[in-house]
Amino acid sequence: MYIPKITMKYFNEIIPSLFFYGYLSIATLVCGSALNANENGVNFNVENIPSAWTGHRQFAEWLVDTMRPKQIVDLGVDYGYSTFVFAIAARDIPGGTVTGIDLFQGDPQTGIRDTYNQVLSWKNDLNLTNLELIQGDFYDVSLAWEKGIDILHIDGYHSYEAVSQDFSNWSRFVNANGIVLFHDINVPFPGYQVIKFFRELTGGRRLYFLHSYGLGIYLQDDALAELILNTFPNVYDFDVSPF
Repeated sequence: MYIPKITMKYFNEIIPSLFFYGYLSIATLVCGSALNANENGVNFNVENIPSAWTGHRQFAEWLVDTMRPKQIVDLGVDYGYSTFVFAIAARDIPGGTVTGIDLFQGDPQTGIRDTYNQVLSWKNDLNLTNLELIQGDFYDVSLAWEKGIDILHIDGYHSYEAVSQDFSNWSRFVNANGIVLFHDINVPFPGYQVIKFFRELTGGRRLYFLHSYGLGIYLQDDALAELILNTFPNVYDFDVSPF
């Protein structure tokens, strides 16, 4: 089994906190627990990919099944866990596409590393023909982007300025009944300011999960917001329970 090289910061801070909060186990990291077979019968264990996002897989799969999105954009691929989860969940949607965008070089918060070739290899292992990977800067890619987006996941650099810019550059493409997800709204490490931006959002519904470093949900669709609240007992309505 291949386990990528991760920075010492990742092992010293991210992995221990996942164990502490109960969102990652030794068995999951080393052996894995959920095999995803591609169309050629080759098994690849997505759960072997190091990620702080693992606790959001059930919600992501439910969201894709409920919305049946034609276009998902994942800003911040890293080793690809969230991107692959979306693509696997959406692989049976006719014409559906998942686009993962990243420089694939890491950042000072999570560590500097080149992950592009590894992610591309795993994509091929999974035979995800509905997934396109774009190696580029979020802003530069947005300048040429022309398609509407149903699910936008923002998980790049986590400073206030970066998250604000990502939302400004990409939210204009989100369809009226679309949804924007913000990972890492509940991170105890310095420099993570996603929650600051999330708190300032207006003009829509704000829901959130606190596990797996938190996932903010921003949407205009009241019916979908209520469905999420009624389906997941661990999701909170920001207007009722501010965080």
